[in-house]
Amino acid sequence: MDKVLIVDDSEFDRKMIKKAITSKRSDIAFAELQTGQSVSDIILQEEPRLAILDIRMPGMDGFQVLDMIRADPKTAGLPVLMISGSEQPEDRAISTAKGADGYYVKPPSAAAYFNLGREIYEQYLCCSI
Repeated sequence: MDKVLIVDDSEFDRKMIKKAITSKRSDIAFAELQTGQSVSDIILQEEPRLAILDIRMPGMDGFQVLDMIRADPKTAGLPVLMISGSEQPEDRAISTAKGADGYYVKPPSAAAYFNLGREIYEQYLCCSI
């Protein structure tokens, strides 16, 4: 079973991402974290197929989590998507420079979350890697 790791301090955003992805395929499992501090343990334990990281979180932010994932040979190849409320070009540029596979701005509505979920599903989860 495919698993997706979602790290976001907003319960609403985690819930909407899950609903959006499962609307395309219901057999995907999720591991959820509110902070980045325990990501390294969860990634090795859960072995997700994809990680979705919020950029702005208290404590360890999404960029720091991405650095940690890319620095570990066991997780360096994991597809990682950054998601943020920020539309700042520098956040997108930093994400790309640090090795993120994609960057998404958090949608303003539930309907837009479902479009995001469809895009993530089609690009990262629909077919075998």
